[in-house]
Amino acid sequence: MRPRAAGVKHLTHEEKTQTACVLRLFGMPAAAVRQTAQAIAAEGMAVQCRSRGAETLLALQAETPAQLEKARKALQRQFAAQLYGEGETTLAAATVQALEAHKKLLVCANAAAGALLETRLETVAVAEKVFDFGAMSYADEKIRAKLDAKTRRVKGGPAAMALARVQAVLRLVGTDLAAGCVERAEDTVLFVGSRRGCWVRTVADTDAPALWLLDMLRRAACGLPQAAGTSWQKYGNAIPPEHLTAQCLPDTTDAAAPTLAKPPRKRHLLRRLLLLLLLLVLAGAAAAWYYTGGDLAALPQKLQSLGADSLPHAGAKLI
Repeated sequence: MRPRAAGVKHLTHEEKTQTACVLRLFGMPAAAVRQTAQAIAAEGMAVQCRSRGAETLLALQAETPAQLEKARKALQRQFAAQLYGEGETTLAAATVQALEAHKKLLVCANAAAGALLETRLETVAVAEKVFDFGAMSYADEKIRAKLDAKTRRVKGGPAAMALARVQAVLRLVGTDLAAGCVERAEDTVLFVGSRRGCWVRTVADTDAPALWLLDMLRRAACGLPQAAGTSWQKYGNAIPPEHLTAQCLPDTTDAAAPTLAKPPRKRHLLRRLLLLLLLLVLAGAAAAWYYTGGDLAALPQKLQSLGADSLPHAGAKLI
């Protein structure tokens, strides 16, 4: 049996015959999703859009499976970073799937971040394959003591210390991603660190910090752009004050793609050069056919005689 090509999705029988689905998005302004829903409805589909906080559910009802698949693919292109799943898929499950698919291991730099994630991930199958639940990080006394020693002299307040702690746990444990957080009176500063730097986002406590942390991790694992309002921070640099202010998604649709238009065609320079070369070859062949009267085998002799005629004969005078 021929192996399946990597990255190619093979539709199940149910997917080939279904005419309805529910898509789940996180971190996209609700107004932008509604605008897209209106564009889909204009194409003859029934659409319902429901938002709660930063999460939006988009229910599609098509007349045919082909129409549904076309709309699904268009939405996947338009909301590649925000669309995390379908049906009953939770953001926690999608995050675990992303970590497992991209072979990323996750730890937490402190118990506060661990508490945010543990309650969401403990019921997700295979979560222990990608998340240590504190066993190799903040819940381990030796690791915790080393983290405390490495960050004890960090200046700049709790946020700077949390950033340094994220970097330290990555080095000590040797994982791919590390999460941290600083809980304050009305908001939570979230950290998702890699070996090159750290994503930072401040979220109001009423805006589900745990979900935002999961989404940041999902995007980081997949290499997707972070949501608007999430900043990139280099280790060792001071965190700008504006990054420690609670961020909200924009209410406008300026950053969203306005329609479900087909993706622009990619212009490949190599393809153009090959086409030009082919045209030149065809033009040369046509010229040779015309010059030889259709007898291409006589072309070398014709060219030789042409060269001989152009040379001066013996005894000719040069003017």
